[in-house]
Amino acid sequence: QHYYITNNLSNMSLLRVLLAPLFWLRAIFFVFNIFFASILHTLTLIPIYPLKFISPTLYVTIECFLHSKAGETFIPVFTLFPKLKIYSDTLSDLEPITRKRAMMMVNHQDSGDVPMMMCIGAYFGLAHTTTWIVDEMFKWTPFGVPSQWHNDFFSREGNKEVVVKRLKQHFSTTYFDRGLKWLIFFPEGGYLKNRGERARNWAARNNLPVLYNCVLPRTTAFIAITQAFRGEVKAIPEQVEDIVDVTLFYKGPRDLCMTDILMGSYLDTEVYAHFRTYKMCDLPKEELELQTWLYDRYQEKEDMITRFKENGEFKEGNSFSQIHQSPGRLLGSLVFWYITAFFVYDLYKTMFRHLLSITSGFL
Repeated sequence: QHYYITNNLSNMSLLRVLLAPLFWLRAIFFVFNIFFASILHTLTLIPIYPLKFISPTLYVTIECFLHSKAGETFIPVFTLFPKLKIYSDTLSDLEPITRKRAMMMVNHQDSGDVPMMMCIGAYFGLAHTTTWIVDEMFKWTPFGVPSQWHNDFFSREGNKEVVVKRLKQHFSTTYFDRGLKWLIFFPEGGYLKNRGERARNWAARNNLPVLYNCVLPRTTAFIAITQAFRGEVKAIPEQVEDIVDVTLFYKGPRDLCMTDILMGSYLDTEVYAHFRTYKMCDLPKEELELQTWLYDRYQEKEDMITRFKENGEFKEGNSFSQIHQSPGRLLGSLVFWYITAFFVYDLYKTMFRHLLSITSGFL
């Protein structure tokens, strides 16, 4: 399967100059709403947190809904000027994956990859049941705070055995219990622009594939997740059948970062996402063979991106059809959060007044 995200404007310097004030207003507008939704998300969940112990199912339902609404504040950057569109050749092979659990393995080009995958997940209606493995440095960002409530996994460098233990504990206590579906993670552990040269030097010294269009992946997390999802961990009785290899490629001056997206400074950039599905049961059992399998997938990513740069296609004869992201998603999410703000303000004002009255009674 192939997804293709592109815009319908050309990169004209005069247009940039004329619309520069609009770009800044756009950035301020989105940054404000992203922080606003993140803070309000937390303020909304605090009063209902006791539900987690009284009625866990109801709490998870509410939390997942609020999480999806918070995530939607990141998505509208693709639905307003400059407009982006999503294309696909066929959805028949991928649609079954949207109805069950799957591991989404994505190459990490830049910070724009995260809202790009949010955009794709939202299109399939999975924003509320998607979970992430992200670096711990993002834990207290507007994206990270809702993710903490959602029990996403924040990775950090450390002892291999400790990392594996934390991952397996996470899946045994969180992923399956909360009914989550897509697990999205970036095996490289960092952006191409930051880790590319260091990874190439390391690969050359260890006689491994030297990649220029993506980063040679780290394997510890991948192996731990695969073992957990195949039911090889005793505490995890369920299994995940599918792994989806997602290859992102930015056709333009550079890979997109969040600043580019917020400012709209990517008028001539096209973003492609290629999907390939594998069955977990078909993957090797031994850790060394799993590591080789992962390296082979990244060599394929390298070859596909190289071919696309040369011929404008991942594979010979591939084609794309159009899928629209509804601009109404922006309006709906903003209306929801502003209405919620009214009720949350009134709730906290009432709580504060009761607290003052109780406190004054003791004085």
